[in-house]
Amino acid sequence: MDQTTNELIYLWRGKIKDLLDKGFNDEFFFFFLYYMCLDAWVTNESGLDGDGEKIRWLVSEVGILKDVFADRKFDKSDLVSLKTFAPIEDMRPNHRGDFVNLQNIENFEEVIRFIYQIRCNLFHGAKSPANVRDKNLVDLASKFLKKWIECAHLEFNS
Repeated sequence: MDQTTNELIYLWRGKIKDLLDKGFNDEFFFFFLYYMCLDAWVTNESGLDGDGEKIRWLVSEVGILKDVFADRKFDKSDLVSLKTFAPIEDMRPNHRGDFVNLQNIENFEEVIRFIYQIRCNLFHGAKSPANVRDKNLVDLASKFLKKWIECAHLEFNS
């Protein structure tokens, strides 16, 4: 990761901390911000444009994000809870009836594809802040992303 992207992730993490310190807590907003950090990191390292391409690159290449996930350097308890909401449907109009599952929280590709499906459903208008299941999915995914991105970012800068 280049220094500019590293600094941006640091600044966004600081922004999130400031908001939490001020009592602001919105699982949808924080999911957006943590996913933005992940996307910036993967975009910078992969050099790819498309979201699907970047996910394929992330699960197939070696890197600090994958290493930190595999090395159990952070608490993955949110994934245990997130797994209880599996499977989730791909809510795009031409993909209804397609589901993404999360059976093994130690399987990097399964976890990434599950988080990515949550992101896709949210970013394309199929998640509602009024829906309890959607709120839980986004909240647990956000908590996982927070721990993973923060741990990987600290590792990168050590």
